Amino acid sequence: MSSVKSAGTKAVLVALLAALTLSGCAGGSDEGASQGADAPAKAQSLPQEGASAMLDSDGGAGRSGRRAPTAENVKVAPGARAVVYTATLKVRATNVDESAGRAKQLVLAAGGYIATESSGAGRTDLTFKIPSDRYAVTLDELTRRLGRRLSLGQQAEDVTEEVADVESRVRSAEAALVSFRKLLDRADTVGEVINVEQEIASRQAELESLQARQKSLAHRTRYATVTLELVGPVAPVVEEVADDDRGGFLGGLERGWNGLVAVVSGVLVAAGLLLPFLVPAALIAWVAGRVRRTLRSRRERRTAEVSAG
Repeated sequence: MSSVKSAGTKAVLVALLAALTLSGCAGGSDEGASQGADAPAKAQSLPQEGASAMLDSDGGAGRSGRRAPTAENVKVAPGARAVVYTATLKVRATNVDESAGRAKQLVLAAGGYIATESSGAGRTDLTFKIPSDRYAVTLDELTRRLGRRLSLGQQAEDVTEEVADVESRVRSAEAALVSFRKLLDRADTVGEVINVEQEIASRQAELESLQARQKSLAHRTRYATVTLELVGPVAPVVEEVADDDRGGFLGGLERGWNGLVAVVSGVLVAAGLLLPFLVPAALIAWVAGRVRRTLRSRRERRTAEVSAG
């Protein structure tokens, strides 16, 4: 009887595991598809520049040490859209440091924060995270109050269906974990306990991955990303003006002087080249002269002796 009972319990566990697996997969795909189908077909349009009045550059800007807020899970209301906004802005500023400080004040006053910052020779690169509901106004302020705009690019990515799909899969994974924990209480043998615990660990890892993806989507839709590049003024180009060729007496005098200088320089260069050879040549000439004088003296003495004899 105990073996029959164990076999029956094992069969029930296997059937329940298969049913939970199938129901979890079907639930995630069906609910995500239904929620994506109910959403409007068109994405929310990109916010326009100048959509609101100017911000006070001093209001709330002194809290430069504000930390990045923690985003909550996105809850998409029926008919609403989840949109990720990004923008790249390049501005030529008279004073890069002052413009960078003003940009930080504007972003902090809007409830955003500074994600990254780097600076070099005559330029500063900043990445801001701005609340989506303040994105258009703040971007307009950054465009108009920092200097001369060189370029501006904006992009809006509709992630409504992705958000709905992740939410549905999270709910299914949570329900599956609850069911598997109930099965664990009904397991009779060690093998059954191990099988159920392995399934629970796998579902737990899947749930944590889905929750991390859900959190990332929440942050991307809650905060728009603005990349700002500030460059300094262009240095004036100084063109060298060549002197006009002079004519007449002064021109001839100048060319003659330049020619004389060139000749003297050439002579000095030649002397410098020949100087190492002049010393041994002088020594050889001196030795040759002494030999010549010695030979001539001997000839003269012999001639004198012959004449006297």
